[in-house]
Amino acid sequence: MTNNIVIGAGISGLSFGYFSKKPFIIFEKEKCVGGLCRSIKDNGFTFDYSGHFIHIKNKKIKNLIEKLIGKKLLTVKRNSVILFNKKIIPFPFQANLYYLTEQQKQKCIDGIKKRKNLKIYDDMPFIDWAKAMFGDGITEYFMQPYNRKLWNYNLKKLTAAWTAPFVPKPSKESIISSAYNQNKQKYGYNSVFYYPANDGCQAMINGFYKKLKSNIITNSKVETIDLKNKKVYADGKYYFYDNIISTQPLKELLLSIKDLPKNISKLANKLECTSTRCINLGIRYKKEIPEMIKNVHWIYVPEKKYPFYRVGIYSNASKKAAPKNCYALYIEMSDTKKCDDIIPILKNIGFMNCDDEIISLNVIDMKYAYVIFNKDRKKTLDTIFSFLKDNNIYCIGRYGSWEYSFIEKNIIDAKNLAQQLNKIK
Repeated sequence: MTNNIVIGAGISGLSFGYFSKKPFIIFEKEKCVGGLCRSIKDNGFTFDYSGHFIHIKNKKIKNLIEKLIGKKLLTVKRNSVILFNKKIIPFPFQANLYYLTEQQKQKCIDGIKKRKNLKIYDDMPFIDWAKAMFGDGITEYFMQPYNRKLWNYNLKKLTAAWTAPFVPKPSKESIISSAYNQNKQKYGYNSVFYYPANDGCQAMINGFYKKLKSNIITNSKVETIDLKNKKVYADGKYYFYDNIISTQPLKELLLSIKDLPKNISKLANKLECTSTRCINLGIRYKKEIPEMIKNVHWIYVPEKKYPFYRVGIYSNASKKAAPKNCYALYIEMSDTKKCDDIIPILKNIGFMNCDDEIISLNVIDMKYAYVIFNKDRKKTLDTIFSFLKDNNIYCIGRYGSWEYSFIEKNIIDAKNLAQQLNKIK
């Protein structure tokens, strides 16, 4: 008998299987494993499902990934920047006021000095949190326009609960000092990141798959979960279970549960998220890589006139992500409508040379991208997860847990759950 049924063969589902000591089956609705941690190979380029540079603090997790891929990860010192007023300035904006005009600097400094003395808490509206943390100037120039583009959501209704550890918080003194002196301190949880030398994030997925493939059924969606009889319908038949480990988007899980209580069904409607379009470009240059993106790993683009909020350069993390005399970009936007003018915009900004040749292009639309942190989120999740746990269903991963997370946390959470369930007789 199968003890555990895992829904989804992304990084979280695979990690759970790796650490599980009890029988399990992983059902994956797609024809291949990896979820949004997959990579695509095309015309000599390797693209991820958007940028998946790996941020690791736990040495054991780094060792695990290296064991899986069979070689050392590349260690990369982050060089992320911001496009602001046609200039490139270092990230984070709030620690690099030196690069602004005198008028802009003064507005930011005045904003810091005149911040309202508000009590700062996680569930306060993000826009109020930004002004309380950084003042009106920094909020106007970066925090508000960038996050409006990223989240595609009312920043008065979005809470600040997602910000730690993702938004660097320099001291008031450091922010003011950065207006007069070039900042040399590295801020953020990802000042150093890791990346496979070959095959993108797929290298990690392939390592898991080699060890777990006999337990994975692809092209198989879990259609129905029968809580009363503890069985699921998938792959054309019923499977009994002791526990379900779900990594699929929480809303999708709830929709699949037979006779879901009305109060839980109503709560499911409160779960909101953004969608993202990722455009991957493989480009051949005639002379050299564009000056503006040399040695840069990703670029934040806050200004409203540009349709995308971030551009990344895979080939600056790993040279093998692109053939010789080429570079590989990803462009992210939260508005998934068609964007025919993306190439002229990239050339006009300087992210592409005018005579560069596109030799690979693919578009990936991700229905679930960033989970919305609205005021009802925590209370809603507490009630949903309590109900699911009472029915032996456990949710992990970015979309299973309905959170803003990263690969290292996904692996650790999966390991902890597997070890917890391993102890149950």
